[in-house]
Amino acid sequence: MHDRTVQAIAALVLVACLGGAAVTNGSLARQRREDRLVTPLEGTTGMPPHVALATAALGTFRGLAVDALWARADALQDKGDFFEAQTLSQWITALQPRFPKVWGFQAWNLAYNISICTNVPDERWGWVHRGAELLRSRGIPLNPTDPHLPFELGWLFFHKIGGKTDREHWYYKARLAREFREVLGDLAGGRTTAEAIDRFRRIAAAPDDLAARAATDADVRDAIQMLAAHGALPDEAFLRMLGRVSLYTNSLDARLTKGKVLPTGTNRPLLAALQADARLSRAVFDVIVPCLQKRTLRDRYRMDPAFMLAMMEAYGPLDWAHPHAHGIYWSERGLTLARESLHRGLVNELTVVKTRLGNLQQLMRSGRVEFDPLADRIDLLPDPRFIEGYERGMQAAVQQAESAEGLSAAEFGRATVADLLRGYESFLQQATVFAYLYGDEEVAAGCYGKLEELAAGDGRGDDPLYRGGLQEFLTLQMGKVMDIDLSNTRQFLDAMVQRAVLDGLAKGRLDTFNRFIGLAFRVYDRKFSATDPQ
Repeated sequence: MHDRTVQAIAALVLVACLGGAAVTNGSLARQRREDRLVTPLEGTTGMPPHVALATAALGTFRGLAVDALWARADALQDKGDFFEAQTLSQWITALQPRFPKVWGFQAWNLAYNISICTNVPDERWGWVHRGAELLRSRGIPLNPTDPHLPFELGWLFFHKIGGKTDREHWYYKARLAREFREVLGDLAGGRTTAEAIDRFRRIAAAPDDLAARAATDADVRDAIQMLAAHGALPDEAFLRMLGRVSLYTNSLDARLTKGKVLPTGTNRPLLAALQADARLSRAVFDVIVPCLQKRTLRDRYRMDPAFMLAMMEAYGPLDWAHPHAHGIYWSERGLTLARESLHRGLVNELTVVKTRLGNLQQLMRSGRVEFDPLADRIDLLPDPRFIEGYERGMQAAVQQAESAEGLSAAEFGRATVADLLRGYESFLQQATVFAYLYGDEEVAAGCYGKLEELAAGDGRGDDPLYRGGLQEFLTLQMGKVMDIDLSNTRQFLDAMVQRAVLDGLAKGRLDTFNRFIGLAFRVYDRKFSATDPQ
């Protein structure tokens, strides 16, 4: 009797446990999905059989396989076997796609280690582009709440493409410029900040569903039918064809050497039909093209046009053909995720904010993109409009550091305002010179006044750089410009010619025109020894 009683009680307990498990199973499964603990078995095509088998059969032991592969990949990386390490990391992402660190490892390996194994510029760009695309199209979508992967992508644009450490960096910049000029055209060149933002706002506000718009808009419907009659579809290929036509039509190199040139692959009958019908042309360029631009940004580049617009409204007329515009976009995406993270203290927000300010400073120095497709010629010239954007970025960072929630510096604790001011003086020095050179003496004087305040606050009021006033400061700083590299000399000459034309000829002041042209010639002569010493 005693044994039966125990068995009965045990049976009742077992039934109760099974019932409880059945009740809680649904909520636990839902919680696992919300916390992204369930990994889909995808990406196994082409993998070695033992890895594919592990993916399908290891279940919860998949983590052990990942640990073993990761240790092996790390050892290969240390030995310089980058290609082999890359293969292992691909297997790891197939086994555990919710492992953010390995995505960053793969992207870095592609863009930095494997790319330099070739001396062919196009091949190098291919590896760098693969690294960016890996994060943008796979790593970030599979880890949508992780802030580190957007940080990694932002740094890749800031340092690898936007920087000068790679000898082929000009080639990278030209390829990026061509890619985004085809999609977006030149939204910022020759326009005010407000005009550039308004042009992009049309893209952000474009309809998400072109078919739905065509159902209610006869002009759009007729335009789509006209495209079909000429063998075209309202898709990215059509958008890029129009972008290439615009690029070559506006090419100065083409006009000087070949006359009017249309690129290979141009649908000439379709262009002629668009030129002949103003109604359908308006439907294409006012509705269809913005819709395709929005769709391409969202689907191919995984960029949110609304967030891009917010960045332009916050910081200025970002040219998306410029790597530092992308650096800002992805860093800010990561920072937004970091602020929402439950583990915010592990994220170094200070580093991200400094990268934002570094991007804005570089845009002030080189934010005006002049790209010619004929020879992939690219010039990055100063754009003083980003002085105001940098100041807004600095103010936002200071407010964040002084707020109750603060600005995290990860293991170093909470960041202070002093941490943000260390690079501010360098920015103000450059901003003073560029604002003056490009004709805004009021902004130049304002930046110089802030420099004097910083110097006085640090007990450096007698610094020779700030003691003699704005004109002496400009003389000292311009002297540095004469001795720097060719690209910055090009910027200086460009600024002098602009000042000569706008402040001299345009206002009928020949003395001003001669002053700036003379300064430009002296710099050119010193740099290139143009004058015959005899």
